[in-house]
Amino acid sequence: MTFKQCSKVHVLMAISLLAPALGCKREASEAPESTAAPETEAPAPETEAPASETPEAPASDTPAPAVGTPPNEVVAASEPAPTAEPTPASGEPKPAAASALPAPLHAKVDESCGRDAGVGTNALPFALKTPEGKDISMASLRGKVVLLNFWGTWCKPCLKELPEFDRLVRHYKKSGAVLVAIATDTEPEKVLEFAKERKISAKLALGGEDLAKQYDSPNFPFSFVIDDTGKIRGSYRSYKPECIGRIEQDIRTSLEQKKR
Repeated sequence: MTFKQCSKVHVLMAISLLAPALGCKREASEAPESTAAPETEAPAPETEAPASETPEAPASDTPAPAVGTPPNEVVAASEPAPTAEPTPASGEPKPAAASALPAPLHAKVDESCGRDAGVGTNALPFALKTPEGKDISMASLRGKVVLLNFWGTWCKPCLKELPEFDRLVRHYKKSGAVLVAIATDTEPEKVLEFAKERKISAKLALGGEDLAKQYDSPNFPFSFVIDDTGKIRGSYRSYKPECIGRIEQDIRTSLEQKKR
């Protein structure tokens, strides 16, 4: 039988019977073009950070703590560094006060002493030589408290008094007191011999006869306590052992006034 002899019905039936044998079976994954919905691509899953990696901390102004520093000891950079508190007035170092005078050597003070002629006047200027030939003057003693003593190697009371004065003034040497012993002697030999024998540390001067006459003192020895301005604060005519306490008091008073 030929196709020409078959009606259209017969041809369609023949094709439907032959279709399975031609191997046109559709894959299960294929959807009909006319009815299947478009295949949607699944979003890629988010990759989780590995457990071993630490997430980066947000930037901040806080400096990282040093190795070994406990967290509670980290100081924020924004926090001002602590400043030293001002020392209270009561704890402030005070300027060093003037050194106190040493304790007095003599407890007894005779108030009748030291009032001889010359108190309150300026000491007379002088310019003499020491036994070593050096110059010494009243001007060079300015600013010091001076015990000015007139003596001579020929005067026995003088030889007894001068060592006592030397011991007294040496006690106040560091405080600014000085002993100047002006001898009437013009030759240095006897003066140096006596000073060496009695270990006198006073400043010595020779040829004081004329200066002694200007003070109009008939008796030797005689002495003056002179303050740092050159004024006579105590006058002692002749040797009076009972007046050594008052001489010390005059020296101390002059030194205390010098500090002010």
